[in-house]
Amino acid sequence: MKIGIFGGSFDPIHSGHIEVARQAYALLNLDEVWFLPSSKTPLKDRNLTDNEDRKHMISLSIQNIPYFSLCTIEMEREGISYTIDTVLELKRLYPDYDFYWIIGNDQLKQFHLWKEANRICEEVKVVCFNRDYQMSSTKYPIQCLHMKDVCVSSSEIRKGNKLNYLCDGVLDYIYEKRLYVEEFVKSRVKPKRFEHSLSVAKLCSQFAINNGLDEKKAYYAGLFHDIAKSMTVKEMEPWMDILCPENKSYAPAVWHGFVGSEIVDRIFEIHDPQIKNAIYHHVLGTSEDPYAMIVFCADKLDPLRDYDTSYGIGLCNENIYKGFLYECEENRKYLEGK
Repeated sequence: MKIGIFGGSFDPIHSGHIEVARQAYALLNLDEVWFLPSSKTPLKDRNLTDNEDRKHMISLSIQNIPYFSLCTIEMEREGISYTIDTVLELKRLYPDYDFYWIIGNDQLKQFHLWKEANRICEEVKVVCFNRDYQMSSTKYPIQCLHMKDVCVSSSEIRKGNKLNYLCDGVLDYIYEKRLYVEEFVKSRVKPKRFEHSLSVAKLCSQFAINNGLDEKKAYYAGLFHDIAKSMTVKEMEPWMDILCPENKSYAPAVWHGFVGSEIVDRIFEIHDPQIKNAIYHHVLGTSEDPYAMIVFCADKLDPLRDYDTSYGIGLCNENIYKGFLYECEENRKYLEGK
């Protein structure tokens, strides 16, 4: 059998990976392609997402493609994983198989740093797939093939970009397990705003638990409540013009709630109406939906603020509606005193 081995961190796997594997399967006339997620590699210093989570996302992505399989041999090995060790182990386990090692141009550029690179090329056929016609030159006997351009990377997705390139079920799993989501926010707001967002999300979770509400829903409403806060008026204006022109009469300082509710829907694909509503109303406190009340109160009562918020937090933990009425009154007094 001719088996393509497609290694990588797959953190997370996306449709670009699937396309590479499909093209390798077709162009090399393979019988199967095995996805080989790495555990700890010598040429990457970033902490990878938990092995079980990455395995599950790969399984979701390949479950309907019969000639794709998941190979966890590197994840099962303790310590740093070297490709040559994996090659030799696979050949020992499957002596009659003909292996094709699939790499990309970034890996080709580093191939000279791989442990026993020459021996790898002796033991398996190494094939480089690249999106660009300009490929890195190499002294190794590596076959280079051009592939159709797929403009996405795992690092982009970890920042919340191009989430539509995730395969069916993967984004739901990411939100279920809360993978990468804090990075989604961190990449779009200033550092202090990010600290505030994390603190508000934590407080929202607390309020939800103590009021018998959905903790995860409250957490996401709090985490994303200021997602548009770092946008300029010029950046928000097109969103306001198209989606809620009737709200342009409000001061621009209020707009980030309106715009943020659409950003979580259209960019981050969070379609829950209560989360959107909570973000929409969190500045003005004009909704009595329980999640909107939670976010409004948590935003005002963030423990990182430079005033004592313990009394209001206690009220909200006891009864969110009671805490909401208290915070609305406090906010009214504050605005009248300005």
